[in-house]
Amino acid sequence: MILVTGTSGFIGSALLDKLISRFGRDYIIAMTSIPTEKCHYLFHNDYNFDNDYIVKSGYEEIKIIIHAGAYTPKNANQANDVLKCTSNILNTNTILKTNFPNLEKIIFLSTLDVYDICDVLTEESPVGPVSLYGESKLYCEKMISAFAYQNEVLGQILRIGHVYGPGEERYQKVIPMMIRKLLNNESIQIFGSGDDIRSFIYINDVTEAILSSLDLEFYHGPINIVSENKISIKDLALSLIKNAESNSTIEFHQSENLKRRDLVFDNSKMKKYLLQNEVDLDFGLKTEFNYMKNLM
Repeated sequence: MILVTGTSGFIGSALLDKLISRFGRDYIIAMTSIPTEKCHYLFHNDYNFDNDYIVKSGYEEIKIIIHAGAYTPKNANQANDVLKCTSNILNTNTILKTNFPNLEKIIFLSTLDVYDICDVLTEESPVGPVSLYGESKLYCEKMISAFAYQNEVLGQILRIGHVYGPGEERYQKVIPMMIRKLLNNESIQIFGSGDDIRSFIYINDVTEAILSSLDLEFYHGPINIVSENKISIKDLALSLIKNAESNSTIEFHQSENLKRRDLVFDNSKMKKYLLQNEVDLDFGLKTEFNYMKNLM
């Protein structure tokens, strides 16, 4: 059986659907604060449960944990919330001290925010979080690794990149914010020249990569789940305008305080072990636009 945390989040909810589709609802257990009819579930009540909670609930046959649950900032201002970032560490500790008598593998969904700023980001890039959120996730990685070693289970760290697709509309992220502007017939505002490069990975690719990690028989070190599809912020806006067949325009707002920063990734390790082919960016953008249009 597979236990999944964080199933109400953007990635976690999509992952839960994919796991149920692949393995069947009776093989999946969601640890959640929101009841679900999709599969078996356990309330975590802010992760306030005793060490024997899993066994007492009759789920001692759990062999795999996918720990996707975490406080994730919805915007840059929330990335240094002390209490919420600290909860990532405390909740992970609760999971790790819980009795799972048949546990064989734990997969931890981390973040690119554990890295320092660099030109092309790879798994060999130096870590150096610039926010409490990044620090909390890096510490959780170390907790997972130590637990796996001490308990002779396989621990795998997946550092998730800039994900887009249906479900991200709850976050103040660049793609859903642009789509909202288009749906409201408003101009898209870009601060700076718009030449900054970004690389987005589609939600279905992320869940497929996570599922592939279930088959790993050895720890391969952290693996970045990222895209090699590069696009400038300006071209991203133009692509969305084209897909929407909109008459909206782009308004550029210049600022001397803005410094260009490109976010470019090398995903060769992901392609080697987890996911060989990516969803086409244009297809993914069209899908997300139509999804958000139908929500209105």
